[in-house]
Amino acid sequence: MERNAALLLVIAGLLGLILANLPATASLVHDLGALHQVSEYLLCLFFFLVGLELKRELTEGTFKNRKALLVPLIAAIMGALVPAGVYYLVTQSDSIARGGWAIPMATDITFALAVFSIYATTMPSGSRQFLMAFAIIDDILAIVVIALFLGAPIQTGALVTGSALLGILIPTKYTKTLEDTIHPWVAYLVLPLFAFTALAVEVNLTVVEVVSSVVGFAILLRVIGKVVGITFGAWLGSLLVKKSGEKVLALADYARISVLGGIGFTVAFLVNDIVFKDYELEHAQALVASLLAAVLASVVAAVIFKLRKRS
Repeated sequence: MERNAALLLVIAGLLGLILANLPATASLVHDLGALHQVSEYLLCLFFFLVGLELKRELTEGTFKNRKALLVPLIAAIMGALVPAGVYYLVTQSDSIARGGWAIPMATDITFALAVFSIYATTMPSGSRQFLMAFAIIDDILAIVVIALFLGAPIQTGALVTGSALLGILIPTKYTKTLEDTIHPWVAYLVLPLFAFTALAVEVNLTVVEVVSSVVGFAILLRVIGKVVGITFGAWLGSLLVKKSGEKVLALADYARISVLGGIGFTVAFLVNDIVFKDYELEHAQALVASLLAAVLASVVAAVIFKLRKRS
């Protein structure tokens, strides 16, 4: 499901981007404002699913042992703070651009797991759980940021936060059934629809113009920021849990997995829509830069996973 969902997400997003920039279909696609709003409301199912996944991990999965939670928790926090801080430092002289500091925070679970499942076949036991754990946690952090710090409409903040909280509050005996029911709808309908409408934007920018812009450059640095933040956080967490005899991964393996944190998609686009809603240029720069960062992180991750296999 992860691989198919990621592929569908890419196809839907690229289709929206292409149609919005073709003369024959541009006017039709640009009138999808109502559909985009509907797709944002449907994202509540995605955040509800994140809440369910967190609840399951806390009661039956990785986080059942609270000591095991420490490593991905610190990794997620540092992995969110470092790229956000780097973005803010790079854009601090531009009052409009610096408003996008939250765009590099979250990891796209669907894409990250898809790349991992294809290329990380020789990674040690516990690697996938670590990836899932920090990705879920930094999505929760992004939800909090959207609700409290981005000036999002009260309705949007309430829906996003409420959906995640509702998932967390669902009784444990129902979480697995609900996940199995909702996951296909989120993977094959909700996320692709949002990707299509979010990327259905006219872009009159070259890659060079995006990379050389303050917003674009700051977002591309998320790949480095995620690696530094997640790896440092995992190292710090490992030092704390080793004393209690908990098993941890090698620091090099944490670093390899951290590259996948550079893949931002769904939540990054949602934040972009909120913070740059009234700024067409910055919105387009952030959109293209997020796509470039996702591609860069995916390629780098695939290469380093393959190199580990060879060694």
